[in-house]
Amino acid sequence: MDILMVIQQLYPKFSKKEQLIANYILQAGKEIKNMNISVLASHVGVSNGTITHFCKKIGCNNFADLKVQLGGLSHATTPATEDDILAQVYNFYQAVIERSNQLMDIKFLHRMAGQITKASRIFIYGIGSSGLTANEMMLRLLRMGFNVQSITDSHLMLINSSLVNENDLVIAISTSGETPVIVDATRIAKNNNAKVICFTSFSESTLAQQVDSYILVSNTLFIDKERFVNSQFSVMYAFDMLCMILLSNEDLNRRMQMTIHTILEHNKKE
Repeated sequence: MDILMVIQQLYPKFSKKEQLIANYILQAGKEIKNMNISVLASHVGVSNGTITHFCKKIGCNNFADLKVQLGGLSHATTPATEDDILAQVYNFYQAVIERSNQLMDIKFLHRMAGQITKASRIFIYGIGSSGLTANEMMLRLLRMGFNVQSITDSHLMLINSSLVNENDLVIAISTSGETPVIVDATRIAKNNNAKVICFTSFSESTLAQQVDSYILVSNTLFIDKERFVNSQFSVMYAFDMLCMILLSNEDLNRRMQMTIHTILEHNKKE
């Protein structure tokens, strides 16, 4: 795991001033190679001492050590001009994939696939843009024949979490790991003995600490928060791999092909 991923994982434990430093490094780390500690402190609005303490907190000996580690990272090619939209979006997705690959454990994805196949019912929780991802996940699993429902309303989520049981699986989506209703609903589901897993960016978040297990994904805000680009891409990237694992099962693949055939036959009649 490179230094950027270390910073992302420790992010919830940083103070407000340390988070300012983290934000700058995660979004513009390659610029630091030409800075001394005083220049960075001025850019971020903190003291030199705060930066030194931050460096030690993330496992670097000092600011110079941080610069060395950042300099050793590979960065996506910078677009030649601001008008080069294709390059900008490509670089964004490339960075998300590279960082997500560092965080994800393929062995855990296989274990998660096993939990999905064993569950009597599957409920996917998501709010806002995560709710859209929850709906997409439901459609994918539904076409493999699973008993699955996405829940994107906060009140329905709390109601559902109070009714689940030990045979059910809850999949929660919250990159911050601090979405209040997601945290509350998963806690209630856990108290009712349901299996609970989540997609999140922070292993130290409240959500990650209370579920049975979690899948770490890259937080896209640390890559580019200035442009309106897909904030759910890292979650769907992980879910794509999970679907590939599930579809290696002949029965699940057969069901998927059956749904494709049914839809195609229906479209012929229209």
